[in-house]
Amino acid sequence: MVEVQTGDLEALADSLEEVVPPAPDMPPRSISEPQRSSGVTEKIQGLKSQEEFLLRADRLLISDGARLVLFLPLMVVALYGLAQTFTTSNPQWWADHIEAAVGGLGMSTGVYGMSLLMLVADTALLLILLRLMVLTRAIFRLEAKELTTIGLTFNSAHGYAEMRATIDGAIRQLGITILLMALAAVLLAASLWLPDDVVATPILVAFSTGALLSGHGVHMVSDRPRFNTSEPWGMLESFSPPIHPALLSRPFTDVIRAHIDPLLAVRISQYLGSLDSKIHQHSSRRELQETLLHLLYLRRSSLIDEEQFRTALEPMVDSSTIAGLFSHPELGEETWDRLLSRARSECAPFFRLHDRIRMRRSSGRTGDDIWLDVDMENLIVGQANLFAFVLNEGDEPRDVVLKVQTPDFRPHECVYRLRIEPFFGDSDHATDISSSLPLIISATSIVWQSLLPSTMGEATLTVRLEDDAGNLISGRVLTVQVRSDLLTRIRMTLGGLFMVGAAIVVLSPILPFLLNLLGL
Repeated sequence: MVEVQTGDLEALADSLEEVVPPAPDMPPRSISEPQRSSGVTEKIQGLKSQEEFLLRADRLLISDGARLVLFLPLMVVALYGLAQTFTTSNPQWWADHIEAAVGGLGMSTGVYGMSLLMLVADTALLLILLRLMVLTRAIFRLEAKELTTIGLTFNSAHGYAEMRATIDGAIRQLGITILLMALAAVLLAASLWLPDDVVATPILVAFSTGALLSGHGVHMVSDRPRFNTSEPWGMLESFSPPIHPALLSRPFTDVIRAHIDPLLAVRISQYLGSLDSKIHQHSSRRELQETLLHLLYLRRSSLIDEEQFRTALEPMVDSSTIAGLFSHPELGEETWDRLLSRARSECAPFFRLHDRIRMRRSSGRTGDDIWLDVDMENLIVGQANLFAFVLNEGDEPRDVVLKVQTPDFRPHECVYRLRIEPFFGDSDHATDISSSLPLIISATSIVWQSLLPSTMGEATLTVRLEDDAGNLISGRVLTVQVRSDLLTRIRMTLGGLFMVGAAIVVLSPILPFLLNLLGL
């Protein structure tokens, strides 16, 4: 990755300084409301109301909760098999107790009728999900258009094009699934409408089964992220960082910012920009953001309590501003926690290194030379993240070279030339973790290198720290495992099996005809 000193999101924040006035002393409201016309605001609010309603239904019945779109097709497949078993005869219990109640229908026809109802229900649920995704896309485009109209190059922000492609791809995949499920329902209804002695009836049932298996197979292989605009963090899963800084000048800000979708990043920049007038003179917005994120992580890890958290922030902002950080309707405490959770899940090595340097300093272990520590994922699925912490505990500045060498990842070699200043510590705050840790982290040179595996199985990586003459100061050898995601493999395998089953079912009525045609 190319080192980025000032990212696009920083440029967005800087451009907002002249657009967004200081926050008034009144109850907080929607961040983006002042930039919108009343008509656009009403339109977005109307769409979000629909989205919130459909989102609750999705979480209750579709994507979470009952997960009917996953189980209903499987139940229909089982019912198809049951109906085929009793095509020519009815069991005694059906003839004695049920046949008269359903108008003399045979068990095969009755089971096919139940299957048709389930197919209609599954198609309706998929249409609800499609409507939800279309609403989300419409709101996202309106938000982007509004940001563009106030002078922000939002459409050019890193990750915007990828987010649009992700949303459009998920909608297309869902559309294919709906078409196949609807086709299965139509073919089954046609087979029930036709008389039993029509030759085409078994063929329609076979094609309906094939469409059903194909539709569920497409649903299984589709890796659809969950996203919405009703929640401030709702678009995080649709975003993957296309770029990140290689040398972290503000570690927590850089790591967390890399995993924030552009829309939420602009909202945070707007809000923090509105706090400029309330930040004390000796501090800045960037310092406040870095300290805030670091302290939030410490508090979330139960390393500091609420009083220590507020005490550490009071030199930068007053207590009322601190309270407003967590009472905001869009950027409240849950939003900050979501950002930290996502960054920690995506960049676990960074937080492990942070915890190790914290434990090292709290135990009183210090040195008189350069300290090096590296970490990356033990089990790599997709892209790997290598982090290296370099701290100069000597008395003089040092020029060093950090080399990352590996035959199993791309790039095979990375070289970083660093000038590291000495860190002497602060004896007055040695026991106060909320004060000492930010000082230590700011004095540490942190390298973030993304690596793409070129092989599967066991992989090795060597990290060398050398002086400017090429002499080895410290080094590490990492051995990791590169594997594909187990759940992804299971999902793709099941989806492939459904596709193969669909092909067999569709070909089964056609193959005898072709053989007869060929005289075989």
